[in-house]
Amino acid sequence: MPILIVSGTAADLDWLSYLGGAGAYFHIHNTLLHSIIGSAILALAIAAIICWAAKKYAKTPLRFGRVLLLCAIGAAGHLLLDLATAEGVQLLWPFSGRWFAWDLLTGMDPWILAILLAGLLVPGLLRLVSEEIGEKKKKPGPSRGAIAALVVVALYIGWRADLHYRAEQMLLANDYHGAMALVAGAFPDTDSPLMWRGVVDTANTIEEVTVPFGPGATFDAMSSLTHYKPQSSAVLEAARSAPLAREFLRYAQFPVATEEELGDGYRVTLQDMRFPEGANTPDDLIAVIDLDNGRNVRYERMRFASESGRRPM
Repeated sequence: MPILIVSGTAADLDWLSYLGGAGAYFHIHNTLLHSIIGSAILALAIAAIICWAAKKYAKTPLRFGRVLLLCAIGAAGHLLLDLATAEGVQLLWPFSGRWFAWDLLTGMDPWILAILLAGLLVPGLLRLVSEEIGEKKKKPGPSRGAIAALVVVALYIGWRADLHYRAEQMLLANDYHGAMALVAGAFPDTDSPLMWRGVVDTANTIEEVTVPFGPGATFDAMSSLTHYKPQSSAVLEAARSAPLAREFLRYAQFPVATEEELGDGYRVTLQDMRFPEGANTPDDLIAVIDLDNGRNVRYERMRFASESGRRPM
């Protein structure tokens, strides 16, 4: 268990990049330690350190192959869970900057935590009750509660995948204030697995709408909140060619640009409508590109959306 815990959480060391600001967080978090190669190297390093420590301090040395297998399971489990979130990971880093996200779970899904806690606590409670009524203690073995909890978690994720597919199909099958959907995405709600946040890309707008499931739930496409896309311009095209903008557009699922004229040039702000306004997550990032009057990139930086009171819409 200690080996699985260490190997299953070590990848989140890249959260320390938050201390370096939005730029460091954007380039490091969910990239290096959350790629296939990074996870493999991390599992190998942890296994080597554990075996070295066991050889030096423990009476019985550990077998490297078994420890490596446990570390691989822990690292792979972490990678799969992060892949199932809306934030996503760069699986193929450093060979590709493409982001992968299944959009099934929130970053800290409360239902999965509840299932795992139940698998941990309920068997212990039942064991105490059986001891109180005088039953004989059973020999230690694999925890049925842990196995049952993992099965329930797998079924829960499968159920979320089915709801996600149905939500996207529902979004694509409707029109929004007369505009047809070109691309649609469904993102999990923090509180209820039956509520999804839909984002729809049309020819001239991006629509936000709630997709409910459950008894009596009805989907109303006309209740969508409309965000109008800016008209294409030479300034926007110049900003999109900036290195930081190209990276951000690989990251964003529903990018929207805002153009602002400054006294000595222009400012273009790129944001991702995948995240709702006021999202309490550092993954809601904004790219700011400043250009001079000749439309040459003068300055570019990342910032957290939470740094300002409202998004630049």
